[in-house]
This record gives sequence, structure tokens and C-alpha cells, in this order.
Amino acid sequence: MEGMIITMALFIGIPVLVAGAFILKTLARKVGKIENANFKNSLLVEIAAGVLVAIIISPIGFEELMELGIIGSILAYILVLTIAYTLMGKLIWKTTFIQSFKANIVWILILSIIISIVVSKFY
Repeated sequence: MEGMIITMALFIGIPVLVAGAFILKTLARKVGKIENANFKNSLLVEIAAGVLVAIIISPIGFEELMELGIIGSILAYILVLTIAYTLMGKLIWKTTFIQSFKANIVWILILSIIISIVVSKFY
């Protein structure tokens, strides 16, 4: 069972992470006007923001978030994603909070839609 989970993570998680880094790099360059955004540091933003989201959500717990209802849990995830991606983008791209927010807002909305679909499966 553990081997299957690791295999699925490798074959699904890594391609999704790489695709997300390409999308984030494009958004950072076009929308956020961040000149030093490239694939490597966009991938690092993805990974660091994901770790930060896990750190923030872990003490709260998935079940407690579900008790907020579908709208409440989606809004909570949007808030956490916004904090994590904006902060990590600012630190890694060495830019302002506003530029980081502009670069990440479209990606945050895309992730929010995906999370909405996943969360709705639990209701």
C-alpha cells in the first residue's frame, strides 16, 4: 500500500508540481512583472509555499476545516494559500509583497477552484 502511494505521488505529484512551476513563472513574468522569475525559483516558491500551507493547516486539521462548511473551508484555504504564496514569492523572488501578490493571485484562484472540487467530494 505504501509503495502504491509513493508511486502515485511520483507519477502525479511531480508532473503537477512542474506544470505549476511553469504556470507560476509565466504569471510572475507577465502579471507580476518580476524580472528574475525563472523555472527554478518558481518551483522553489511552489515547494516552499506547499510546505508552509501544510505547516499552517496541520495543527488545525482537515476535519475541523470541514466543519466550517464548504464555503468556510474554501475561504480558509484561499486565505492560507494567499499568505503562503505571497510570502514565499516575496522571499524567493526578492520582490515586493504587491508584486508577489499580483504574480500569485491567478495561481491562487486556480488552486482554489481545484480545492473546491476536491472539498465538494467530501460533502
